[in-house]
Amino acid sequence: MDDLFESTVEILLDAAFDDARWGDAFEAIDRLCGLNGGQFTALAANGDGIAEPVFAACWIDGDPHREIVADWVENYAAVSENVPRIGRLPAWRLTHNEELFTPAEKRSSPMYNEFQPKYDCRDQLAVVVDRPSDERPEDGCLFWTMANGEAGWGSDKLKRIGALLPHIRQSVRLRRELVAAEAHAHAEATALLERDPPGTVFLDRHGAIASANRTARRMLAARDGIHEWRGGLRAGRPGDDARLQILVSRALPRLGHVPAGGSMSVRRPAGLPLIVHVHPVAPRRADFGAERVAAAVLVRDPDAGRLDAEAVGDMLGLTAAESRVAVLVGQGRTVRDIARELDRSENTIRWTLKNVLSKTGAERQADLVRLLLRLPPAGRDV
Repeated sequence: MDDLFESTVEILLDAAFDDARWGDAFEAIDRLCGLNGGQFTALAANGDGIAEPVFAACWIDGDPHREIVADWVENYAAVSENVPRIGRLPAWRLTHNEELFTPAEKRSSPMYNEFQPKYDCRDQLAVVVDRPSDERPEDGCLFWTMANGEAGWGSDKLKRIGALLPHIRQSVRLRRELVAAEAHAHAEATALLERDPPGTVFLDRHGAIASANRTARRMLAARDGIHEWRGGLRAGRPGDDARLQILVSRALPRLGHVPAGGSMSVRRPAGLPLIVHVHPVAPRRADFGAERVAAAVLVRDPDAGRLDAEAVGDMLGLTAAESRVAVLVGQGRTVRDIARELDRSENTIRWTLKNVLSKTGAERQADLVRLLLRLPPAGRDV
């Protein structure tokens, strides 16, 4: 594997931990793949179950171009025919821009005839980098549209782009987890202090545990899905442990190997599975074989801090049905999700939610969520 590819991957690994490095990462990607910049766009399902953009950022030659994003958001996002079609693409399928517009749209589309020529990006590829579930593409995704910096999309260029995709995906996944751990740092500072951060375990270049935060140490001591054995990190079930050891092996540095991250779920005796991300920690300079932290393992417990419906009902004066709906809203579920989970119609859920808002004095769902975040989590004394 050539030096330019390896250095690009290393910069991507750094960027997962340092926002200032994303410009360097995408400048390196442009150079490696012969691109003229590109835009990353995240889609997420809104309250009506329709995927809409929630994040967009454009880099050209490593420089952020907020004016391009602003122009797209203000004038074209709502009528961009290609965006919902990109959102439904299978992950990692490289698709040319021409395939995303019908012949009629190529004659009339503002996106195709105004925006793309204005920024010299009609000759571009689109690809879904990551999505929460391939079975439910309507839930959203993160996609990348990249502009060509030279004539043609040769096989070597496509091969390089394809080889980078898993590294881009994993860097973005880890960045998302780190950002989530810092969520509400300003507006919801109090709520953040009441929540446990994700468990974080750092491994040395041999895979031994170098350090762990308090949340991770508690998980390891409880042997609830993961534990320490002979200095290393292990999963409780043999099948899960085999997959975990493969992820750790891929993330650790060795000669002639570009470290790669990965994610998995780890089952446990009770409760939802743990979500585990294993990510390389690339050195910022040559380490000459020194003992150092080589991989970070983030472990998120979906059950941590989960509100108890009965306790919520007691504290807020809600019926059992109302408290169940309130808790699910607090966990970010949509009306459609709640109806499916509780086996009720969406109209019933909307009516119940209306009663919850009325009883709690919340004007909007966001107000209800803020109220729930201020309540003690399950198992904590009021």
